[in-house]
This record gives sequence, C-alpha cells and structure tokens, in this order.
Amino acid sequence: MAELTQLATLICGGEAVENADPDCEVSEVSKHLKSVLIGVIEELQWLGSEPNTRVTLYGPFLARTLLEVGVTALIGRLDPTRLLIVKRTQQHGDYNTGQPWNSAIRWQGDVVDKAVTKPWEPSLQYKDMTKALFGAYYVDIYWSSALKKVADSNFDTGAWLAHIKNMSISEFSTRRREEISKLYSESSKGVHSEFVVPPGSLYDKLTITNLVTKTIHILAELGLLLNLLPHIAYKLEPARAAEIFNEIEGIEVMQ
Repeated sequence: MAELTQLATLICGGEAVENADPDCEVSEVSKHLKSVLIGVIEELQWLGSEPNTRVTLYGPFLARTLLEVGVTALIGRLDPTRLLIVKRTQQHGDYNTGQPWNSAIRWQGDVVDKAVTKPWEPSLQYKDMTKALFGAYYVDIYWSSALKKVADSNFDTGAWLAHIKNMSISEFSTRRREEISKLYSESSKGVHSEFVVPPGSLYDKLTITNLVTKTIHILAELGLLLNLLPHIAYKLEPARAAEIFNEIEGIEVMQ
C-alpha cells in the first residue's frame, strides 16, 4: 500500500541518499530534511482524526512547515551550496536564534522573486541574477527542461501527470508561482494568529485538508520534475519517480 511519506523520498532521495558517504554534508542535510518531512506528514495524518478545534490550531502550522521544508529540500537538491552555507552558519559558534541571519532561506528571494524581463541581458552581473526556485533562471534552465521530459515520456499517466504533460512552461511557471505563494499566505495567516474573531470555516478540517492536499500536489510535482534532471545527486529512476507521483495522487490526506 502506498504511503504518503513517499513524498519525502520523491523530494529528498531514496536509497542512494540513505547509503551515501557519511562524510557527505549534502546527503546529511537531505536526510535530516527527509526525516522532518516524514514527521510532519505523520503528524498531519494523526491530526485528521482529531477534533476541529485542534485541526484549526495545529493545521496551518503543519501545512506551512510541510511547504517550507519541502521547498528547502528542493532548493538544496538544485543548489547544494545554498544549503551548505546555511548549515555552516547554523553550526558557527556565534549562531544565535535570537537574531535574524541574512544567510537563512527566505521565501522572497529563495522561492519567489521579482519578475525579470530580460534574463539573458549581457550587461547583467551574476550577483544580480535571481536564484529563486520559481525565478526566471530556474524556470528557463531547470523546469522547462524537466517539463519537456515529462511531455515526451511514456509514464503511466494519472490525472496529475496528464495535466502537466499538456502545460507550456509559461503556463506552468505562472500558475505554480501563484499557487505556491497563495499556499504560503493561507497557511501563514493561521500560524500568526491574525484573526481577532473566530476563523470559522477558514481553518476547519475540510479547508486544512484542501490546503495540505494542494501543498502535497505541488511539492510532489516539483519532486517528480527534479528527478528528471540529469545532474541531480541521489535521484530516483524516472519511472520510479513517476510511479511514486501517481501513487501519492491516490492517497487521501488526513483521513
């Protein structure tokens, strides 16, 4: 029987990352993030049987944690140096959780960023080029290539896979950037306790379930595409990645 925790395998790697050289810092980070993702998913499954008051209290936090840890792992697979810099900063003797650190993964800049009208302008300097997961450069260099591989594949096709097979890269990047930003905003409002009146149906079980399902969908989609890129370390075989992706689609969340 398929397990929802396979999402962590799709995003962080399978046996290859588990059996990696113990001195490899990249695999060390990936394994840690994988264990966090599994823990969050298990908590969400437990939360599904809890009363609405508990779902409203913990649901947004778990949804946002799932989203943030998921995109952090994806960023690290594409750009290991980015996460190793964060790792070294956190291991430094002066690291203090009581103050902000500029090297931390940030939603604005690492996940989404301002639009770039002329990304390949020769006068642009490398330091000024966005490295965001849904930025112009990642879309052009990575996601467009992976999306083409999906379109040309003969994978067994579920509804999720059939949908992205027919998407252009422009449609994919625009929709997914908007969707992931909306998911982040929706979960954050519940975490920050912005409401001064009862939220009612805004964070009831059905709404939280939909929020988590959409988050799992977009993370699984990105995880599938990631495993189709030739340079990614510890990746799954494409057919296996597609199989896991289709299995995740059929799993009911928080039931």
